[in-house]
Amino acid sequence: WYQRRVGKQWYQRRVRGSKVARGNTLDGTRVTVLPSGLKVASVPESGGMSSVGVVLESGARNEGSHKAGVAHFLEKLCFRSTAKFESAEHITSALEPFGGITESLHFRDVGVFTISCLPDGLSTATDILSQVLHHSRFTEEEIEEARESIACEIEMFKLGADQEPIVTDCVHHAAYGAAGPGRFKVCPVENLMSISRADITSFHAANYHPSKMVLCGVGVDHKELVKCGAQYFPSLQYQAGPTPASIYTGGHCYRYDDTPPPLIGPQELPTLTHVAIGFESSSHQAEDYVKFCVLNTLMGGGGSFSAGGPGKGMYTRLYLQVLNSYHWVYSALALNHPYQDTGLFTINASSHPNHGWDLVQVLIKQFKGMGQGIRHGELERAKTQLKSTLLMNLEYRNIVLEDIGRQVVASGHRKSAAQLCAMIDAVTPQQLQEIVERMLRNRPSVGAFGDLKHVPSFEEIEEAFGRENGELTNRISHFLLRGARAAGSKTGLVKH
Repeated sequence: WYQRRVGKQWYQRRVRGSKVARGNTLDGTRVTVLPSGLKVASVPESGGMSSVGVVLESGARNEGSHKAGVAHFLEKLCFRSTAKFESAEHITSALEPFGGITESLHFRDVGVFTISCLPDGLSTATDILSQVLHHSRFTEEEIEEARESIACEIEMFKLGADQEPIVTDCVHHAAYGAAGPGRFKVCPVENLMSISRADITSFHAANYHPSKMVLCGVGVDHKELVKCGAQYFPSLQYQAGPTPASIYTGGHCYRYDDTPPPLIGPQELPTLTHVAIGFESSSHQAEDYVKFCVLNTLMGGGGSFSAGGPGKGMYTRLYLQVLNSYHWVYSALALNHPYQDTGLFTINASSHPNHGWDLVQVLIKQFKGMGQGIRHGELERAKTQLKSTLLMNLEYRNIVLEDIGRQVVASGHRKSAAQLCAMIDAVTPQQLQEIVERMLRNRPSVGAFGDLKHVPSFEEIEEAFGRENGELTNRISHFLLRGARAAGSKTGLVKH
């Protein structure tokens, strides 16, 4: 979604006691703010089906003094029993006449709750959303099912090579500590058995407030959606808890686990070293946000295996300079994580444990050369790919709904795709070089997971970023040293 979010100003007028933001003339988005604090936003386009949902400004970063992992439990407790509906099956039965299906997505900073149905199911869908968000029962049986589901999810991480959720948690914790975005999205194992119903209801009461919600609709009548929002979403007397401020500190978070994955087939899965290095970027409200989106697309990356084809990013820097150059790299991917008040730009990568030192050196070199030598064709390809991704994503109704909600919850209005494309086109190589130089002035954040016996210490990584050539010292890469000696030449990954 980070390739679709940007915006700052909006306009208001009074209509029937509610604040109404004039819809953008390019996409027809209308926004109304109800007395309860609930924002209602919609666009009329539809292909016969409608989507209605709620974007909630709450996630793991809002846990604050609450027990770590409670937001993960709430993720598993969506669309269960409520005061009006005895079970998930009753919710499904209520939506069945309208062809309705439910979906929920949860991120570090927001939650998205969506129902897709026929247009005449708007009232029923809104009622269900209100019940799920304000009147869930959280029975002991449901909580135990959620506990088992999370335990299974954690175990599944060990069955495959994709450790992205864990290493992303680590690099965020390294960047922000135990506050704000630094809170672990995946429930810590030590808290899994101790989180109680009281912990869940306490977090729910502090964060599931109408003032932190946007009721969104795609393919619905805006007046009807406003009417349903006023009818079903309550005006609560208490105030929502504040979103904790983000303070970027940099640092490291290493999680050692050299336990081999269980054997689930004729061949063992590899035990890997997973490393993510990041720096503070910008919030999705900042002027530099779109520039970081372009930089992210320019760096690109992915896995060592790809079927190729249009849009796969095979000409991005991480493919050309890392995956195509070092056969021992399993994956290398640039990611930009923007939030309301900060952002984190990372490169996540993995390799065999024997190449942990080399992997970190490669990542340091990529950061050091990130803003240098940006060719015109390279930049234009990244811009075109970013615009293509943006426009293709907006072909999907539920993604449009999420885009509306995220923009409105952050800034009160929505920028159109045409405006975003114009901002992408305006990015220059000089601007990318400036944001990279500013980013690298910060202290690095290093997250690592797996077999880390060959991963350099944080102090060594920090010192390498302080050197102009970005070289690690105090250790020789044995694998590349053998290759260098055989070739009778030197390599940038070997101390010399």
